[in-house]
Amino acid sequence: MPLSINELYDKVDRAIVFLSENEWMDKWKIQKGIFYFLWLDSINNKYPFSEAASKMQISPNRQGPYSESIDGEVETLIKDGFLEVLDPNSKILPVKGTEKGKSFFLSHIKQNERFCLVQIREILEKLNSDEVIFFVYFNPYIPDDVKSYFVSRSEMKQNLISQKESYIQKLLNKEIIDPPTANKMRETIAKMT
Repeated sequence: MPLSINELYDKVDRAIVFLSENEWMDKWKIQKGIFYFLWLDSINNKYPFSEAASKMQISPNRQGPYSESIDGEVETLIKDGFLEVLDPNSKILPVKGTEKGKSFFLSHIKQNERFCLVQIREILEKLNSDEVIFFVYFNPYIPDDVKSYFVSRSEMKQNLISQKESYIQKLLNKEIIDPPTANKMRETIAKMT
């Protein structure tokens, strides 16, 4: 069942505030977190992910999936007082949910959204942006059509592949993946090279 554009934007706003509820979250991580959330949410709520990605104008970028619409929502949430900015002059624009934002949005998060967002926030809080890209792009359980949004430049993909062992080790150390998943990631990467 497709989502209306208003339902989708409401969902994205709730997710942005939830992801930045506890810690300062930079805009690149928010972009990746929202993308990953929409994919998981589309599975749980049976709507076409590609349609949601199209409506949010998500496309591959050098730093992973990017959407001017999501950036615009972050800006609107800041302007309306639902997010605060750590440093307005920062290129990565770290934001955090305000009390107003948390009280307005968090009570409207559905249980299945919360379940996905808790897991995503844990990943985003433990990893830097490149590690998040590596985790999703080389995750053997995520379909290739979803991964295609993550890396647009071949040099970035090659850099991720060349440093695969350090990324895999970090994911293992942070308990984001287990050893069998690490081996499946290695197999996935081997097929790409």
